[in-house]
Amino acid sequence: MSEHAPPSRTGLAATAFGVPSTGRELVAAVSASRGFPAPGEGLAERLVTGTFAALDQVPLDVRLHVHDLLDTAEKWPALPITLPPTPWQAATLVDDLVALVTDLPAAELREAAEGLALTHGEVALAYDKPVLARIWAENDEPLPEAAALPRDRRAREAALLQLFDHVDPREWTGEQTNAVHKALLVRLAGLGDALLRVSLLPPALPPGLAEQRRRVPALVPVPGAPQPLEARVAAEAVEPHLFASWDEPMCGSPETAASSGCWRWTVGWRSVGGAFHSDVGSTEASAAARFGAEQTLAAYAAQASTVRQRLRHRLLVPRQPGTLSMSDPAVLVLGLRELLQAVCDEYRAETGRPEDAIGWRVVPHQDEDKGCGLVTILLDDCSLPHPELGDPANTAFEDFLRSHAVVLTPSARAYLAGLSQAGPGELPLPRRHEAAMRAVFAIGGGAVDQLTAETGALPDRMAWVDLLDIAALEEFFTATEPDQPL
Repeated sequence: MSEHAPPSRTGLAATAFGVPSTGRELVAAVSASRGFPAPGEGLAERLVTGTFAALDQVPLDVRLHVHDLLDTAEKWPALPITLPPTPWQAATLVDDLVALVTDLPAAELREAAEGLALTHGEVALAYDKPVLARIWAENDEPLPEAAALPRDRRAREAALLQLFDHVDPREWTGEQTNAVHKALLVRLAGLGDALLRVSLLPPALPPGLAEQRRRVPALVPVPGAPQPLEARVAAEAVEPHLFASWDEPMCGSPETAASSGCWRWTVGWRSVGGAFHSDVGSTEASAAARFGAEQTLAAYAAQASTVRQRLRHRLLVPRQPGTLSMSDPAVLVLGLRELLQAVCDEYRAETGRPEDAIGWRVVPHQDEDKGCGLVTILLDDCSLPHPELGDPANTAFEDFLRSHAVVLTPSARAYLAGLSQAGPGELPLPRRHEAAMRAVFAIGGGAVDQLTAETGALPDRMAWVDLLDIAALEEFFTATEPDQPL
């Protein structure tokens, strides 16, 4: 029986990319995911593989977040102050990366800069930050906010671009040498962050899905879903730097420059009416954008039965009539307390802007102008799906909710149904609330016990009938809110 080596971050990343964990393929794939060209053979490639080897020394149960290494490298030798705190392992990892570059002589620094296609801009920023910090310290001035740039920024950038022009590496000043060291450190940390991110993703797509990468948008049918998953990758306009050489390699040919394009990827699915609803996405380099879309398609397809849209809260795979059970892993229960909290919030917002006070209708749940009825608003406030224009449930909602694995308690059902008992048209919110609460009280058969179970016991000197007054909800929630930890 052969023993399998324990998983490593490089091994997991290679599996996600579908490439060997050794050799140039993984280095090239990680670099492309950040929009960088593949490192040149020799020193540059050894620095990247050394970075990956350092990451493999950190146990897999240590959760390093995206940008932890980059943030730490940019602040080095100081420690970054972040919330949540950056794991201490990030600092020791960056120390390991420092050890890879700090003793490189000038000639090898230049070789590494050329092999990694470090840009004039990267080196200029690495040079400028400590110099400006020293100037401000000498003048006894506080460091400005990150967004507060010097007024002569463009002039300073122009000067910085000249720093390394026609200067032999053997003649670099200490500050110039340190700038290249720092730029190399930041680049390696960025590649390390990319490896960490990819190592947390699922394996590479199976061949059937992998073929989708050549098509934009990509459509992936999902059993039981009325619409296929859809991924889009589109270029976004990026304003070029004022100085064209800013993004060009400091050494070597401009053809080896990193990609300066940004691509927006989105994954979602269409509504019955045909409108595309994006669920998740990001803006990244081209290769990273395609990879992110592919991985999200794979992850959604693998857990399709429980995937909900983040904004519309609808299931990708709606439940068929009569099939929903409380053991369904996607089921959500809406109780009366959550509804009353939503009503209280809407009333508070309305009374805070009396000039904007409006009447509240119940149906249709959404009109042709995308205006929403009260039931729709309350469901949305509770982060639950709601009927929209064109849905068969635009005038009846409970079957729609059950199709998206939402179950109403008896009190919640009575309250939502009771909102319409106040009458048609647009009516004041207090009037609709009173009618809804009367419908709840009319349930009978232990209504008080049901109310207590769903909303909690009443505070002293308050009776259930007091909740007919919408203004009493604020006092009720203040008195019954669970104690918050100090």
